[in-house]
Amino acid sequence: MSNESSPNWETGLTALEALHDPGQIQQQVLLDILRYAGAWGGLLAMTGRDGGPFQVLCTQHVPAAVLNRLPEITLMDGSAFAAAMHADRPFRLGDTISVPLTAAPQAGDLSGTVIVPVHDRDGPVALLALYAPHGLGDAQLAGLQRLGRQVLPALQRAQLLRALRSSEAQAATMLEVLEEGVMLVDLSGRPVQANAAAHRITGLTDLREFPNVFDPAWKLMDPAGFPLPTGAYPAVQALRTGVTVHDTQVLFTRPDGEWIIASLNAIPLLEGGQQAGAVVSFTDVTASYLLQRQLEAQALHDPLTGLPNRRQVTTLLKQLCGERPPPPTAVMILTLHNFPNLLDRIGRQGADRLIQLVAQRLEDAVSDRGVAAHLTEHEFLLLLTRPGPPEPAGPELLSGPESLVGPESPGETDRSDDPAGQWAAQLLDRLNGTFDLDGQAVHVTFRLGYALHPEDGRTPAELLRHADLALKHTGHSPAARRFEPVMAADVERRLRLEECLQRAVATGTLSVHYQPVMAVPQREIRSLEALLRWQDPVLGTVSPAEFIPVAESSGLINDLGTFVLREALCQAVRWNARRRAPLSVNVNVSVTQFSSGTFPDVVRDALHRTGADPRWLTLEVTEAVAAQDLPSVTRQLHALKALGARIALDDFGTGYSSLALLSQLPIDFLKLDRLLVQGVHLDPRRQVLLRSVVHLGLELGFVVVAEGVELPEELSFVQACGCAHVQGFLLARPQSPQQLNLNAPHH
Repeated sequence: MSNESSPNWETGLTALEALHDPGQIQQQVLLDILRYAGAWGGLLAMTGRDGGPFQVLCTQHVPAAVLNRLPEITLMDGSAFAAAMHADRPFRLGDTISVPLTAAPQAGDLSGTVIVPVHDRDGPVALLALYAPHGLGDAQLAGLQRLGRQVLPALQRAQLLRALRSSEAQAATMLEVLEEGVMLVDLSGRPVQANAAAHRITGLTDLREFPNVFDPAWKLMDPAGFPLPTGAYPAVQALRTGVTVHDTQVLFTRPDGEWIIASLNAIPLLEGGQQAGAVVSFTDVTASYLLQRQLEAQALHDPLTGLPNRRQVTTLLKQLCGERPPPPTAVMILTLHNFPNLLDRIGRQGADRLIQLVAQRLEDAVSDRGVAAHLTEHEFLLLLTRPGPPEPAGPELLSGPESLVGPESPGETDRSDDPAGQWAAQLLDRLNGTFDLDGQAVHVTFRLGYALHPEDGRTPAELLRHADLALKHTGHSPAARRFEPVMAADVERRLRLEECLQRAVATGTLSVHYQPVMAVPQREIRSLEALLRWQDPVLGTVSPAEFIPVAESSGLINDLGTFVLREALCQAVRWNARRRAPLSVNVNVSVTQFSSGTFPDVVRDALHRTGADPRWLTLEVTEAVAAQDLPSVTRQLHALKALGARIALDDFGTGYSSLALLSQLPIDFLKLDRLLVQGVHLDPRRQVLLRSVVHLGLELGFVVVAEGVELPEELSFVQACGCAHVQGFLLARPQSPQQLNLNAPHH
């Protein structure tokens, strides 16, 4: 049976007020439950409280053999089935409960049948048996339990209708046992009968206390607390229009002052085809209403801080952007700087407490200016509809000129004409500092990016994107930054670069140039460093300083590294096929290439594909690469050495500059960073440093290479220090293989 239109426990059963035939009501109840469960057959039966057999009310696709076996199952005390029925929750026959049936499975076997008990205040009164051979999940069983509680009023209504047809006296008796309040009113709106549940729910003990349904003395309100006009009362609508009113929720105050939320239905009462009054039924749904409100609040608020979440604040921003004229609004994204390291230091519990304290300060700061929301773990969003600076006497933020970030602050601009910028600066003034986490002092800083509506964006998506761009452009400093159009242009450029770079990798339109490493004073080429170059047909020449960071952030760096490695080895094979003294190629390796732990396999594959001698390959790694995961990098470098490749420590002298690395890494070459070399002939202190590093490298048995040599004076000094290998523009610039003349002297 398809359950595409299945009801669920929140929407409930199909409205049954339009049905006046008891059999139709019972059949509709069964069909609704079957659709929810996805069961293909089942039955609805009344229980025999005296231990007698079940009375089948209606069935759907139930084999006769199953019906014939129902007399075997009773509610007799002590039986396992009775215990399960009294537990008032769905259960499976032959699984959750053992039923004394014949042992051999047959056509009438009840295993795979799910029983849904239906209870009133005194115990089980009915059951739904659903035949679901493939079983039901726990979530479906829980939903069935909730739907089962809605079956009782439907059965009672069917019983009432049946009783009304047979005997008015019997109908009156049935009214008294209904859990649902029922009130009969005549055509003038005067209550003429009310059952016990109606008195209990309303708190009105005598029928004479029930006002006429047209009387505003009922003081009905909508659930939000706004008074309803009498014309909106369900009973009045039914009497005036002759149309049934379904499930109208109202707030009603009882005589003792307690308020309830009631769900009302009003059905026109006909006699001889003419309207004679109305039947008003009502149920106290206060508990379910409050639960629903609680769930809605949870869906719109962050459970840790109690602040609005992204969903709620985005809805509010849409409303603000849609107003005409639009109010001046500042959208600010605030983030706690360096949160991962902070989390490692103070732990999850401490971090949660810190976020809660930040949320409290933000609520105080925003006050009546707007709203603060919690977006992600350490990110907040502020919407300010009055983004001017705080009043001097205001308690929310620091005030006074000394707290404003002026144009003299590094990296900041004059905010004298930007009240939102002044407010943001003062907010950071308050937030940046020390928080007390239950006796532990934690110093934290924040960054903030903001965009103004409508100047910096007219839609919520634009404003949020531009505020986030401004946040990214604060860098690593605890500062506030407003969106500028150039930021969007930078992003567009970066996205365009990534798109074109992906295409260049796929089509093989990148190229490799080579810069010689020379032996001095002979000026002979000892090796050539492979350097990636990109000439795009649309973008033109793109600098490695621009596209390498894009490749790293987009995950393309591994593809680029593999391309350069294979291309350089192929070129080495071509060169050395014509040489007696082979040349080696130097290939740079990034942090990302080492991170997987399988880089030696990549090199082994490239050597196999190209047929290159491993001795022709030198792999250059920086101190930063080694510092990421020293044990893993060291293990991989030893594996590369075992292949026959050589290792160079690149850019030594800057960055981490740990001398311990020189003894831990299996390196052959020590390449000195250009910053040690440039202008060395003019700086005596740098001369001492360079001389010492060269001496240290030589003493450790490394081949020392000075990079970035551009002036004759620099070359003379590094030679005087004993450095016999040099690389730089003074001797040779990077060139394509076609441009290189490997046999020409280099001056």
